[in-house]
Amino acid sequence: MGLIETLYSPGVMMLVALVIIPLLVVGATVAVVFLLKLITTGRPDVEKIEARKYLRYDAGNPPRPGDFRRKVSMQYLGYLILFLAVEPIVILMALILIAPREALARVLFLYVAILLIYAPLLYYGIRESRRLEAWILG
Repeated sequence: MGLIETLYSPGVMMLVALVIIPLLVVGATVAVVFLLKLITTGRPDVEKIEARKYLRYDAGNPPRPGDFRRKVSMQYLGYLILFLAVEPIVILMALILIAPREALARVLFLYVAILLIYAPLLYYGIRESRRLEAWILG
């Protein structure tokens, strides 16, 4: 068995496809991230002067006394719930497009059932995102 036959054997090809190429892609991604980090690193002298840059109200929220950086911002909870409820519905809509004609009625029934299950969650997410008390800091 020659070198060419060994390199093109199924075992070597699978090793290259499942191990070597993903490692090269991950390595290239890490290298690009570190390169971009080096390029976009801020200047320490400017960051000391612009201390407000890292405060929460710079993102559009009103300034309040106290700690502006919280681990979890509850004001966005309603939007998070809406996203988590709508995303599976959109994916299921895409799956309806590829469903075979024989199974279309069952798929549509499943879709309507999931919509009914998600309806209370959607209602809660909309109600929670409109609640103004969550947007007051402090």
